[in-house]
Parts: sequence; C-alpha cells; structure tokens
Amino acid sequence: MLSLAEAQDNFIATINNGPSALLPDLFSGLPDRVMLGLKAHANTISHARLIALEDSFPRTKMAMGETEFGALSHSYVETDIARCANTNLIGADFADFLAEATVGAQFVDLVRIEWAYLESYHAADAQALSLADIGVIDPSGMLNLRIDVHPAAQLVRLTSNRFDLVDEIGVLNDGAILITRPEVGIALNAVDDITALLFDEALQECKICNLLELAIEESDEQAALAPIINLISAGALVQKG
Repeated sequence: MLSLAEAQDNFIATINNGPSALLPDLFSGLPDRVMLGLKAHANTISHARLIALEDSFPRTKMAMGETEFGALSHSYVETDIARCANTNLIGADFADFLAEATVGAQFVDLVRIEWAYLESYHAADAQALSLADIGVIDPSGMLNLRIDVHPAAQLVRLTSNRFDLVDEIGVLNDGAILITRPEVGIALNAVDDITALLFDEALQECKICNLLELAIEESDEQAALAPIINLISAGALVQKG
C-alpha cells in the first residue's frame, strides 16, 4: 500500500507526465474510468494555469494579441518549470521562456515589468523616505543617513532598443522602469541609467553620501543630486534604523 506522500507524488507525476506514470494501486475502479477522471482533472489544472498567466500579464496579452499570447501560453504551461509552479508563481519564468522563443524584446521587457508590478503589489509595507524627511536634517546628518530600498520597489532594465508598450510612460530608447508603491498606488517611473545604478547601490544598505559619490563619478557634481531626488520622490528608499 502506498504511503500518503508516495500517493501524492505519483498523482502529481501522473497529471504532469501522463497515464504511463500511474501506479496501478493508486486508485480503485476500472482503469478507463480512472483515466477519464484524471484527464478531467488535468484539463482543469491546465485551464487554471492559462487563466493565471492571462491575469498576470494583461498588458502583454493586449499588446501581443490574443492569438499569439494564447499559443505561447499553451506552450509555456507544458514546460517542467511551469508544471512545478503554483498558479500564483507560474509567471515567474515566463519572460525567460519568451526570450528563448525569440519573441520581440519589447514583449519580454513588458512581461518583466508586469511581473515586477505584481511583486510590488504583494510586497511588505514600509514607510518610504520622503524629501520632507531629509529636509529637516542638517547636511551632515543627511549625508550619513543610512538607507535601503523599499520592499515594494522593483527595477526592470530595458533590453529593447525602443520601448513604447506602456502608455503612461511613452517612448523609451534606453534606461529602466522603476516600479514603486507610494500611498496613491503602484507607479511606473522611467529612469535613466545613473538612477538605475544608484538603485542597485541602495540595495547594499548604504548611506546617502555613498549614492552621492557614485552619482558624481558617473556624471558631475551639479547633476549628482537629481537621480537621488528621483529615487526619493518615487518612494523607492527607506531609512534604516
């Protein structure tokens, strides 16, 4: 007699790999009726996976077209990675799948943006650092302020030469999309390469002075404050401690 763990593993393997994986003593009843039930269950799971992809990437579906998006989705949900994922996380590797399928870079970027949007939505809450917060601190204290990236902040670097699939951002030829979750809701912000670089630096739990030094290295003293202000204004940073 199979243990509960063995029965569960074999049931999942049968759903994923077909009738040949089914152990004879997993179910009682006539084999053809067992197969009929398993097919119905497998179809239900497959449909749920497809719906989860559609719900995760509505902009991509609209931009790509229902027919092409549907064909790619059907292929993706049959991959080993998608089969092992639950419906909440099934889209995590969809962008890599599209890239390997030689889909246009714009669509791959859009999938990554939409997935980052979902991660931002589900991220933990925290009080974002604001310009008003640092405005009441003396210059020395401001430079030594310890910071970190807000849990909901996500950065997607663009790989396409021309990106125009997000109406509220417009046309971009380079840079990155910064996804943040200020009080009014999730926001998509177009940022340049220097701002993106400072975002990566802030992931290391640095100080404002570290961001300023890096910005000066990448641009000049006069322009160094702008990308830092951009990150703070977007709600991408928090104060540590």
